[in-house]
Amino acid sequence: MKIIQSPLDLKQQLNELENIFLIPTMGNLHEGHLSLIEEAKKISDNIILTIFINPIQFNSDRDFKSYPRTLNLDIDLLKKTDVSILFNPIATDIYTRDSALSYKFPIISNQLCGASRPGHFKGVITIIEKLFKLIKPSYVIFGKKDYQQLFLIKRFVLDSKLPIKIIEAPTIRGINNLALSSRNNLLSDKEIISAPGLYEQLKICSNSILNGAKIVDAELEAKSKLVKAGWKLDYFEIRRQVDLEKPSYNDLKLVALGAGSLGKIRLIDNIEFCIPTTY
Repeated sequence: MKIIQSPLDLKQQLNELENIFLIPTMGNLHEGHLSLIEEAKKISDNIILTIFINPIQFNSDRDFKSYPRTLNLDIDLLKKTDVSILFNPIATDIYTRDSALSYKFPIISNQLCGASRPGHFKGVITIIEKLFKLIKPSYVIFGKKDYQQLFLIKRFVLDSKLPIKIIEAPTIRGINNLALSSRNNLLSDKEIISAPGLYEQLKICSNSILNGAKIVDAELEAKSKLVKAGWKLDYFEIRRQVDLEKPSYNDLKLVALGAGSLGKIRLIDNIEFCIPTTY
């Protein structure tokens, strides 16, 4: 594995590669990231993993500074994988004078996580656009845990007519079905015990709807239980899978999405489900 920090050095290396598979990360790698590498290996021998803690997608300086940084451990972990190149740039090399993003975001970007984290998705798409321009991958993979982010990146690729195939990877879960996340490392022992409650309520809510409960009633019940358990909720909603809009009576493919904080740590999760037809 080659470790490259300079975008110019990376460009020189890329001249020799084709069928590039990109895995963008912010480091603090865990089993979820390793699962992305395993998926990439099925498609390409030229895997580029990036580690860049993107400052412009954070909503506070405190959150940015507290994000786990474990580069040396990440490198040791990646040496045991089939990653071809680790690209670990610095912000001044990424964000130059031409950093403005001209992309017009869909309205959904201001809802759900976008409502509580203004500017977050602009920061995400800005760095994704830069990585796409620099690396020119044929394939890119993202986990479904960040469901709205994945939707918006797919929309960006479609709107921009980029020749990139987006691979969707399932959420990897640990103890008690807690979705793996770098932020889990910041949870206290007490919060770790409570953290799987979000996924549990997503399951209960989706099952209630499958059993005939009204969406609004199932949402309210889940919200109430989470608040009583100590969660500070950003949202807990049922949306359509296809466009993340609120569902109508005849929508069958749905997703339950939730986001909230335990203490100072914000967590998100989701469950896709499908209402069976009656004919």
